Amino acid sequence: MSLTGTHHVFASIDERGTNRALQAFFGARPHYLHYGSAPFVTANSTSVTQVPPIAFPGVPGGIAYAIDLTVPVVDLFPPDGPLPPPLVLGPGELSITTKVTITLGCVTGAAGGDRGHVTPVHTTLDVIAIADPVGHYFSPGVGYVSFQVKQVLLPGVAPASLQAVLDCLLEMILNGLLASVQLPFDIIDAGFVKLALEAGPTIAGNQIEIWGDVS
Repeated sequence: MSLTGTHHVFASIDERGTNRALQAFFGARPHYLHYGSAPFVTANSTSVTQVPPIAFPGVPGGIAYAIDLTVPVVDLFPPDGPLPPPLVLGPGELSITTKVTITLGCVTGAAGGDRGHVTPVHTTLDVIAIADPVGHYFSPGVGYVSFQVKQVLLPGVAPASLQAVLDCLLEMILNGLLASVQLPFDIIDAGFVKLALEAGPTIAGNQIEIWGDVS
Protein backbone atom coordinates (compact mmCIF):
# COMPACT_ATOMS: atom_id res chain seq x y z
CA MET A 1 0.00 0.00 0.00
CA SER A 2 1.27 3.48 -0.78
CA LEU A 3 1.96 6.05 1.90
CA THR A 4 -1.34 7.79 1.12
CA GLY A 5 -3.36 4.55 1.26
CA THR A 6 -6.71 5.10 -0.42
CA HIS A 7 -6.26 8.90 -0.30
CA HIS A 8 -4.57 11.15 -2.82
CA VAL A 9 -2.60 13.30 -0.39
CA PHE A 10 -0.62 12.59 2.77
CA ALA A 11 0.93 15.34 4.90
CA SER A 12 2.67 15.35 8.25
CA ILE A 13 4.65 17.42 10.73
CA ASP A 14 7.19 15.73 12.99
CA GLU A 15 7.80 16.23 16.69
CA ARG A 16 10.60 18.74 16.18
CA GLY A 17 8.51 20.78 13.76
CA THR A 18 5.54 20.75 16.14
CA ASN A 19 7.65 22.05 19.02
CA ARG A 20 9.19 24.72 16.80
CA ALA A 21 5.67 25.82 15.82
CA LEU A 22 4.70 26.06 19.49
CA GLN A 23 7.83 28.08 20.27
CA ALA A 24 6.99 30.47 17.45
CA PHE A 25 3.33 30.75 18.47
CA PHE A 26 4.01 31.57 22.11
CA GLY A 27 7.06 33.68 21.28
CA ALA A 28 4.79 35.96 19.28
CA ARG A 29 1.91 35.76 21.79
CA PRO A 30 3.37 35.52 25.32
CA HIS A 31 0.13 36.81 26.82
CA TYR A 32 -1.29 33.30 26.35
CA LEU A 33 1.19 32.05 28.97
CA HIS A 34 0.92 34.79 31.60
CA TYR A 35 -2.23 35.77 33.51
CA GLY A 36 -2.87 37.80 36.61
CA SER A 37 -5.26 40.01 38.50
CA ALA A 38 -4.49 43.37 40.07
CA PRO A 39 -2.11 44.24 41.68
CA PHE A 40 0.04 41.71 39.75
CA VAL A 41 -1.35 42.71 36.36
CA THR A 42 -3.03 46.09 35.93
CA ALA A 43 -3.82 45.95 32.18
CA ASN A 44 -3.76 43.65 29.17
CA SER A 45 -0.64 43.80 27.02
CA THR A 46 1.18 41.74 24.41
CA SER A 47 3.04 39.97 27.22
CA VAL A 48 0.33 39.36 29.84
CA THR A 49 -3.45 38.93 30.19
CA GLN A 50 -5.37 40.57 33.00
CA VAL A 51 -8.00 38.45 34.76
CA PRO A 52 -10.40 39.44 37.56
CA PRO A 53 -9.55 38.58 41.17
CA ILE A 54 -11.46 35.80 42.92
CA ALA A 55 -14.39 37.34 44.76
CA PHE A 56 -14.75 36.18 48.35
CA PRO A 57 -16.80 37.67 51.20
CA GLY A 58 -14.71 39.64 53.68
CA VAL A 59 -11.69 39.98 51.38
CA PRO A 60 -11.68 43.58 50.11
CA GLY A 61 -10.99 43.65 46.39
CA GLY A 62 -11.02 39.86 46.17
CA ILE A 63 -8.21 37.31 46.18
CA ALA A 64 -5.38 38.37 43.86
CA TYR A 65 -3.53 35.71 41.89
CA ALA A 66 -1.31 35.10 38.88
CA ILE A 67 -0.62 32.04 36.74
CA ASP A 68 2.48 31.73 34.55
CA LEU A 69 3.33 28.80 32.30
CA THR A 70 6.41 27.87 30.31
CA VAL A 71 6.09 27.04 26.61
CA PRO A 72 4.57 23.53 26.41
CA VAL A 73 6.77 20.80 24.95
CA VAL A 74 5.10 17.91 23.14
CA ASP A 75 6.20 14.31 22.73
CA LEU A 76 4.40 12.48 19.93
CA PHE A 77 3.77 8.72 20.06
CA PRO A 78 5.86 6.61 20.42
CA PRO A 79 7.15 8.21 23.65
CA ASP A 80 10.76 9.31 23.98
CA GLY A 81 10.81 7.76 27.45
CA PRO A 82 8.54 6.47 30.21
CA LEU A 83 6.05 8.80 31.87
CA PRO A 84 5.43 8.86 35.61
CA PRO A 85 2.66 6.41 36.51
CA PRO A 86 -0.24 6.21 36.04
CA LEU A 87 0.31 8.12 32.76
CA VAL A 88 0.85 5.99 29.65
CA LEU A 89 1.26 7.43 26.16
CA GLY A 90 -0.75 5.31 23.75
CA PRO A 91 -1.01 5.17 19.96
CA GLY A 92 -2.47 8.36 18.50
CA GLU A 93 -1.67 10.42 21.60
CA LEU A 94 0.85 13.06 22.61
CA SER A 95 2.21 14.16 25.95
CA ILE A 96 2.58 17.80 26.95
CA THR A 97 5.01 19.01 29.62
CA THR A 98 5.21 22.48 31.10
CA LYS A 99 5.87 24.26 34.38
CA VAL A 100 3.23 26.40 36.04
CA THR A 101 3.86 29.04 38.68
CA ILE A 102 0.85 29.94 40.81
CA THR A 103 1.10 33.18 42.76
CA LEU A 104 -1.37 34.19 45.46
CA GLY A 105 -1.74 37.67 46.94
CA CYS A 106 -1.72 36.98 50.66
CA VAL A 107 -3.48 39.87 52.43
CA THR A 108 -2.22 40.77 55.91
CA GLY A 109 -3.21 43.62 58.19
CA ALA A 110 -6.58 44.30 56.51
CA ALA A 111 -9.00 46.08 58.81
CA GLY A 112 -12.08 48.27 58.47
CA GLY A 113 -12.44 47.51 54.79
CA ASP A 114 -8.80 48.36 54.07
CA ARG A 115 -7.14 45.83 51.80
CA GLY A 116 -3.98 45.88 53.88
CA HIS A 117 -0.61 44.69 52.65
CA VAL A 118 -0.50 42.17 49.79
CA THR A 119 2.41 39.74 50.00
CA PRO A 120 2.91 37.44 47.00
CA VAL A 121 3.46 33.77 47.79
CA HIS A 122 4.03 31.32 44.98
CA THR A 123 4.82 27.76 44.02
CA THR A 124 6.13 26.23 40.79
CA LEU A 125 4.86 22.82 39.70
CA ASP A 126 5.85 20.38 36.96
CA VAL A 127 2.86 19.43 34.82
CA ILE A 128 2.58 16.44 32.50
CA ALA A 129 -0.53 15.85 30.40
CA ILE A 130 -1.86 13.37 27.85
CA ALA A 131 -3.73 14.87 24.91
CA ASP A 132 -5.35 13.99 21.60
CA PRO A 133 -4.97 15.89 18.32
CA VAL A 134 -8.22 17.42 17.07
CA GLY A 135 -8.86 18.39 13.46
CA HIS A 136 -10.82 21.50 12.47
CA TYR A 137 -11.68 21.54 8.77
CA PHE A 138 -13.57 24.33 7.01
CA SER A 139 -12.78 24.13 3.29
CA PRO A 140 -9.97 22.87 1.03
CA GLY A 141 -6.71 24.22 2.37
CA VAL A 142 -8.42 25.89 5.33
CA GLY A 143 -8.23 24.17 8.69
CA TYR A 144 -5.99 23.48 11.62
CA VAL A 145 -5.00 20.93 14.25
CA SER A 146 -5.41 21.66 17.96
CA PHE A 147 -4.90 19.59 21.11
CA GLN A 148 -7.39 18.37 23.73
CA VAL A 149 -5.99 17.45 27.16
CA LYS A 150 -7.66 14.46 28.76
CA GLN A 151 -5.38 13.55 31.67
CA VAL A 152 -3.03 15.62 33.84
CA LEU A 153 -0.49 14.66 36.49
CA LEU A 154 1.52 16.84 38.85
CA PRO A 155 4.30 14.50 40.03
CA GLY A 156 5.17 14.50 43.70
CA VAL A 157 2.10 16.35 44.98
CA ALA A 158 0.54 14.93 48.15
CA PRO A 159 -1.88 14.06 49.63
CA ALA A 160 -3.91 12.43 46.87
CA SER A 161 -6.88 14.73 47.49
CA LEU A 162 -4.71 17.84 46.88
CA GLN A 163 -3.27 16.23 43.76
CA ALA A 164 -6.79 15.57 42.45
CA VAL A 165 -7.77 19.21 42.98
CA LEU A 166 -4.63 20.54 41.27
CA ASP A 167 -4.85 17.99 38.45
CA CYS A 168 -8.39 19.17 37.70
CA LEU A 169 -7.38 22.84 37.91
CA LEU A 170 -4.42 22.41 35.57
CA GLU A 171 -6.44 20.32 33.09
CA MET A 172 -8.92 23.20 32.79
CA ILE A 173 -6.12 25.77 32.51
CA LEU A 174 -4.24 23.76 29.86
CA ASN A 175 -7.36 23.20 27.77
CA GLY A 176 -8.16 26.90 28.00
CA LEU A 177 -4.60 27.70 26.92
CA LEU A 178 -4.46 25.14 24.11
CA ALA A 179 -7.80 26.29 22.71
CA SER A 180 -5.82 29.22 21.32
CA VAL A 181 -3.09 27.06 19.76
CA GLN A 182 -3.67 26.20 16.11
CA LEU A 183 -1.39 24.33 13.71
CA PRO A 184 -2.72 25.43 10.29
CA PHE A 185 -2.85 22.84 7.53
CA ASP A 186 -0.37 24.90 5.49
CA ILE A 187 2.26 24.29 8.20
CA ILE A 188 1.66 20.55 7.98
CA ASP A 189 1.49 20.28 4.17
CA ALA A 190 3.97 23.16 3.60
CA GLY A 191 1.30 24.96 1.56
CA PHE A 192 1.95 22.80 -1.50
CA VAL A 193 -1.69 21.75 -1.93
CA LYS A 194 -5.18 22.76 -0.87
CA LEU A 195 -5.96 19.62 1.08
CA ALA A 196 -9.56 18.52 1.52
CA LEU A 197 -9.36 16.62 4.81
CA GLU A 198 -10.65 13.04 4.68
CA ALA A 199 -8.85 11.36 7.61
CA GLY A 200 -6.89 12.41 10.66
CA PRO A 201 -5.23 13.96 12.39
CA THR A 202 -3.55 10.91 13.85
CA ILE A 203 -0.19 10.45 15.53
CA ALA A 204 2.30 7.71 14.65
CA GLY A 205 6.04 7.50 14.18
CA ASN A 206 6.59 10.82 16.00
CA GLN A 207 4.44 12.63 13.42
CA ILE A 208 1.05 14.32 13.25
CA GLU A 209 -0.50 12.94 10.06
CA ILE A 210 -3.45 13.98 7.91
CA TRP A 211 -4.86 12.50 4.68
CA GLY A 212 -7.16 13.84 2.04
CA ASP A 213 -7.80 14.83 -1.53
CA VAL A 214 -6.70 17.81 -3.61
CA SER A 215 -9.39 20.32 -4.44
